[in-house]
Amino acid sequence: MGAFNKTLFLFLAIFLISSIYYVTPVEVEGVVEHKVINGYYGNTCESIFNAPHPGEPWILVDNKDFEQFFTQDDKDVYVTGSLKELLVRKYSNVDYCVGVRLISDDSANDVFEGEAYTYLVSLEDFNKVKIGDGIKYKVSRYRFARIDKITVL
Repeated sequence: MGAFNKTLFLFLAIFLISSIYYVTPVEVEGVVEHKVINGYYGNTCESIFNAPHPGEPWILVDNKDFEQFFTQDDKDVYVTGSLKELLVRKYSNVDYCVGVRLISDDSANDVFEGEAYTYLVSLEDFNKVKIGDGIKYKVSRYRFARIDKITVL
């Protein structure tokens, strides 16, 4: 085998190993600390923020149109059919986010045990969790700050 072939073989082996590392998801565990829905139109972002607030409502909204979906006693945001309809009608883009206090490291996003991090999630996963839930999830190295699938522990 010539020098060129050895170099090519070495390059391909390194590329293959790097590719496998890149597409292999990282499994992480943590506890849900907060939930956020961000709605965007133009250069504006409005939020529905859900987190523990001692002595205050746990659900805070930027836009009063969304207050009708929550009571003062609600502890967790869930997106119902009618809430989803209003979100889609009002905003050009909607992001669902879950803030997690990590129990294990997330090497894909350089977040370490004990730190908190907010991830983008699907609507299905957003509705699956509530504040205080222990969760296990996978994050991809090629999709920044996005959870692929949540399992409630």
